[in-house]
Amino acid sequence: MNAFIGYLMIGIIKLLSLIPLRHAQTIGRFIGRLLWARRTRSREVARVNIGLTYPQLSVAERDELIRETLQQNGMIAAEMGPMWGYDPEKTYGLIRNVYGEDLLDAALADERGVILLAPHLGNWEIINNYFSRKCPITIMYRPAKSQTFNRWMVDRRENVGCTLVPTTRAGVKGLFDALYNGELIGFLPDQEPRQKSGVFAPFMGVETLTPKLPHELIRKTNAIGIYGFARRLPDAEGFDIYFLPAEEDLYDDDVRVSATSLNRGIERCIEHCPAQYQWTYKRFKRRPEGESNPYSLANVP
Repeated sequence: MNAFIGYLMIGIIKLLSLIPLRHAQTIGRFIGRLLWARRTRSREVARVNIGLTYPQLSVAERDELIRETLQQNGMIAAEMGPMWGYDPEKTYGLIRNVYGEDLLDAALADERGVILLAPHLGNWEIINNYFSRKCPITIMYRPAKSQTFNRWMVDRRENVGCTLVPTTRAGVKGLFDALYNGELIGFLPDQEPRQKSGVFAPFMGVETLTPKLPHELIRKTNAIGIYGFARRLPDAEGFDIYFLPAEEDLYDDDVRVSATSLNRGIERCIEHCPAQYQWTYKRFKRRPEGESNPYSLANVP
């Protein structure tokens, strides 16, 4: 069954690669509207997340943010066709502006190794294409359940020049090796880790299980941390890429201090385009001792 689902997903993505970005985004918005129209898992997860992180918003304001979030998340799904199916030159041509590139250039020139902390915001796939012309990058990824789809996904991402390593011990070693060689690695800092691999730290006012690996990588390799994301522009105009500096606390010896700084950096990224964040992900599932799972409390599907 997993193989069939994998081939089906590949087929859909290949079909989406045959149409212009504008049409793919239109399809994505339609998917988002369908998710909003009924009590779907995506809608209710977003409702819990946004309720926790934006308590100051009115019910109407939260609903508007949820509605737009679902449409933006629908677009990232539909954009997998263009991102993985277009000729790399065509995909690169969708990048309009790069902000903070001087910050990135200075970090790369330092030769200490650089960790690109790229949250699930906007379209993170096009960042891979940007680096295909900039410098080599090693990226950690979570393997898909379908081996068929996973092999194809890795091939598509490596087709633009990235090196992918899985979330395994060997993959972690690959990240360390790249940093020791003064290279660039990419890390998604807002995926919930296993309990033993994380520390609770505040994220948008909520204690959140945060990965310890960025702290370990920085402390052991003396690497430089930078945040990066690609903001989706309106009317299918393309994407702007942003690079933001890390706070000094990211390099602190205390893992919670570092993780708190890591989450503040993610917050700074989200401020640029809140609806383009992946609020449909159960980011707050694991809780500190004594706290209940907010998704269970809300009877999320």
